[in-house]
Amino acid sequence: MLQVEGMSCSGCEQRLGTVLRRVEGVRGVVADHTCGRVEVRVDPAVTDRTVLVERIEAAGYRVAEEVSR
Repeated sequence: MLQVEGMSCSGCEQRLGTVLRRVEGVRGVVADHTCGRVEVRVDPAVTDRTVLVERIEAAGYRVAEEVSR
């Protein structure tokens, strides 16, 4: 789960979902602008998550930290 800054509405949630679902290995995305968190479910073979952060930041948001569950 990622703490993401800059989401302000459900449109932001949808935008991030669309952007992240295009990344190979992503199985699902749940974004919540009210708490600023994005949960990304990926295939177990995906070990490099930097591409997720890069895509989020390219979409205009900032990843503050990875949050443990």
